[in-house]
Amino acid sequence: TSPPAEGAINLDVQGLTLTRPGGQAPIIAGLSFSLHPGQTVALTGASGAGKSTLLLALAGLHQPTTGHILLGGRPIADWSEPALRAVLTLLPQRSALMAGTVAEALALSGPTQEAELWEALRAVQLDAVVIAKGGLSARLGPKGTGLSGGEARRLALARALLRRPRLLLLDEPTEGLDDPTARAVLAGLRSFLPMAAILMAAHRPAEIDFADQIIRLK
Repeated sequence: TSPPAEGAINLDVQGLTLTRPGGQAPIIAGLSFSLHPGQTVALTGASGAGKSTLLLALAGLHQPTTGHILLGGRPIADWSEPALRAVLTLLPQRSALMAGTVAEALALSGPTQEAELWEALRAVQLDAVVIAKGGLSARLGPKGTGLSGGEARRLALARALLRRPRLLLLDEPTEGLDDPTARAVLAGLRSFLPMAAILMAAHRPAEIDFADQIIRLK
């Protein structure tokens, strides 16, 4: 199954009902919305409202109870795994970083020019941090040791950007950042991926203010 033409990726959710993995009672019932290229949608709601479970379902990693998830007009279940991962990237709350250099951490997204690595680091406000540590050849320990929690999170976000996804799913992407940095990172993210459809689980004002549309889960 080949992905649709560049940039032409819509997400349509129709009457979606979800239970937690291993659960019985629905946490989301009858949810419908659409997400278009270049649009940002924020999912809000109390802890436990199902934001993370919804992101997993939209990434094809959790089976809905009822309803439909269409990506590019086609049911997500009909996409081959390679085609789906070529157009969709999910950044969960906790993303693993392996020991190695900064360049190696970023290169997991695929072959990339050095200038593009720096562009992604600038987008997430991490270029100055990496320069201070010795540049792209600076070594990180297991799980990103050598970076703060917020820095490691931004490095994982830069890696996600370098995949150039057409649909980017983010779970509280600015967790651990101060408000000005959070707003700068979100602006950089949109600048790097101007036509991506972005859906994020959000709980901070910076994330909610950044969205074109807000979906509140009860």
